[in-house]
Amino acid sequence: MTLLPIHTLIKPIRTAFNQCNQMILEAPTGAGKSTALPLAMLDWDEIDGKILMLEPRRVAARNVAQFIARQRGSALGDEVGYRVRGESKVSANTRLEIVTEGVLTRMIQRDPELTGIALVIFDEIHERHLTTDLGLALALEIQSSFREDLKLLAMSATLAGLPLAKLMPNAAMLSSEGRSFPVEQGYRAAPVQAKWLEHMAKVILEQLAIHSEGSLLAFLPGQGEIHKLHSMLAPRLAADKFSLCPLYGSLPAKAQDIAIAPAAKGIRKVVLATNVAESSLTIEGITQVVDSGYKRQASFNPKTGGTRLSLKRISQASAAQRSGRAGRLMAGFSTRLWSQEEQGRLNQADEPEVVHTDLISMVLDGAYWGVKALNELPLLTLPSPANENVAWQLLASLEMVDTKRAITAHGRAAYELGCQPRLAHMLLTAKELSKQDGNDNLAVLACIIAGTLEARGRSRKGADISHYFAETLASESAKQIRQWINTLKLNCSAGQGLAAVARSAASDDIAMLLAFAYPDRVAKMRGVSGYQLAGGTGVELPSEDALAGQPWLVIADFQETEGRSSGKVYLATPLNEQLFTEQLSGLVDTIEYGGWDDVKGRFFAENQRRIGQILLSKTPIKTLDKQLIKNAIVEQVKLKGLGLLKFDDRTEQLRFRVAIAAKFDTSHDWPALDDAALIASLDEWLSPYLDDVRNIGQLQKLDCYTLLQNIMPWATQQQLERLLPTKWLMATGTHAKIEYDAEHRGRLNVRLQEAFGMQESPKLANGKLVVTMELLSPARRPLALTADLASFWQGPYEHVKKEMKGRYPKHLWPDDPANTQPTKFTKKKTFNSQ
Repeated sequence: MTLLPIHTLIKPIRTAFNQCNQMILEAPTGAGKSTALPLAMLDWDEIDGKILMLEPRRVAARNVAQFIARQRGSALGDEVGYRVRGESKVSANTRLEIVTEGVLTRMIQRDPELTGIALVIFDEIHERHLTTDLGLALALEIQSSFREDLKLLAMSATLAGLPLAKLMPNAAMLSSEGRSFPVEQGYRAAPVQAKWLEHMAKVILEQLAIHSEGSLLAFLPGQGEIHKLHSMLAPRLAADKFSLCPLYGSLPAKAQDIAIAPAAKGIRKVVLATNVAESSLTIEGITQVVDSGYKRQASFNPKTGGTRLSLKRISQASAAQRSGRAGRLMAGFSTRLWSQEEQGRLNQADEPEVVHTDLISMVLDGAYWGVKALNELPLLTLPSPANENVAWQLLASLEMVDTKRAITAHGRAAYELGCQPRLAHMLLTAKELSKQDGNDNLAVLACIIAGTLEARGRSRKGADISHYFAETLASESAKQIRQWINTLKLNCSAGQGLAAVARSAASDDIAMLLAFAYPDRVAKMRGVSGYQLAGGTGVELPSEDALAGQPWLVIADFQETEGRSSGKVYLATPLNEQLFTEQLSGLVDTIEYGGWDDVKGRFFAENQRRIGQILLSKTPIKTLDKQLIKNAIVEQVKLKGLGLLKFDDRTEQLRFRVAIAAKFDTSHDWPALDDAALIASLDEWLSPYLDDVRNIGQLQKLDCYTLLQNIMPWATQQQLERLLPTKWLMATGTHAKIEYDAEHRGRLNVRLQEAFGMQESPKLANGKLVVTMELLSPARRPLALTADLASFWQGPYEHVKKEMKGRYPKHLWPDDPANTQPTKFTKKKTFNSQ
């Protein structure tokens, strides 16, 4: 440990912390920042309190804690311990605690002064996990408000693309060398990209044959690919020579330990891992890496409320981290399954989670902390505005925040349960109903459902969530379920009591509870295998699934996939429609709706019972209300477009002129009159003029020019006339028409003889727009199009004159048009008038 590169910085780090309380440390793979540094800090007298170190991944947190404990010669959980969600090894003697998965943020929320904590270390901050970004933001707030003595250390393998210095401008900056042996880098792109997994299996077998010593680490995007590759390799690798070890986040701890531990004597390990093995984790004996170059990224879709899983290329920084695994212990070999040319086109660094993931838990954290928007926190990267707005709206619908985004008592209770906000709402609601019934079984069932939904790793037994209850109770999730039962103070004996509740759970109760958590995912059958969610989006259930054909479902888990229009249902339960008149009546809205009947050619009005965008029933309203009719017209225009209004040429010209004015004149606030803007603002400019409109014919007679013109104040209308007139006064007294177009051009139409004597085209918009002149024949047929009259007179005019002189001999065709008096008459009339 004393030979690791970080040891050359131990003294500078110690000195720097005696001068300031913030530090940024860049230390590449193998430097020892995650192990040797916190190990040394345990002996620093000036650190008067506990050290917290945040590790983004559970497997790394456990592994690092175990390693440092061994180095100290103490039992895990004594001087050195760890705390991850649902599992902890700490005691009153613990001085170094490795934490992860939002544990730090909850520690801060419970104790904003972090009593007894002297130093917080943020390891692998370059991975940009949501919980890491939030934890750093809250720690900075604490340091600036309550705890100026609190020391903060942000550590990263690379600072490329990481705005840490901007967020922490007064921090000491230190950089360490990495410790890695030479890694021979190769590129083996798949001949057929669609078969990259088969290609990977082939490359792994080749590399194991070429290099007869050392173990191999293969990076794959997800658990599914790991199992597929495992099945390809297992028959072709002798069990007495090779050990195939999967490694991913939801794998049980014992299986993770097997993947990380040294191989048995005479055995070479082949570790099939996700990106959990990228950093802060040394897998014993690895000398070879084969990298697929892929990761699986979950991106939240704010329009549907679902998450889309997509296969994406990793970044250059991630590729470097992966290759470096081969050189941690000795010289190694790395093979990338893409071309060297593609390597140069990869993104420099990974995109932070805060810009593409579901933010509901982070927003509840923010509300609990007291902010009304996440940008009030000192975040490394601002979140997606669309994703954040959806999160606030959902919290409001679950009554966790009020209209001013202040957290409610219900929201506080939900946060303190420590689970996903939707599930927390379900648990608390179930507890209230159980209290009314005098029986806690419903609330216990809610705990079992929540545990099933939060379980890591699940077998495949179809979409019916009840099929997984027994499996959940036999897994690690049972511990979390019992913890919720204790927190909620429910009456249920562990073991047999839980199993009995799960076995006897009524379908209606399961549906009701899931609807509390996912009111926007109540779903009605549509077509053969499709369902429409109350939120509006569509999902599909495999036709062979036991739930297929159920008229109503509550969807607990669905995912969108690139290239598919409908999400795929993973967990659901059948729903009895009768619940909408009983326990779930609160989900039903009754509204008055007016619409247009295309078949009958008239408007109609009806009372509709809806759950979100799903229509339950409707009854006609005999007396039509004016406002309903207006709403129906507006709805029709939104649906079918502005073509219903019959914009004439004058109206279209007004729209073109305003768009051009907005481009060239910033002195006025010009309205947006494009289709999207007008449809978005129909209630402002159209709806007030619909009082007497009863049918489409009357709608099309509206003076839309005046309606759009009235959007602008009088002064703005006058400015438009000055900047972009519709006519131009020629020297002959003719008011020549000017037409504008979508390309921000103006065209003046005039007979060629009336342009004699003009040296240049007119300029509009304070000289910023040169008008294109369409010069016409005496019969008003187009002859030429030019924005440069001087050049036209000197060149193209000669050709026009030769062709037109014989056809129109009575009209002037002078040799020097630029210096000829303009006229709108024939030669005879022109000369007589002179």
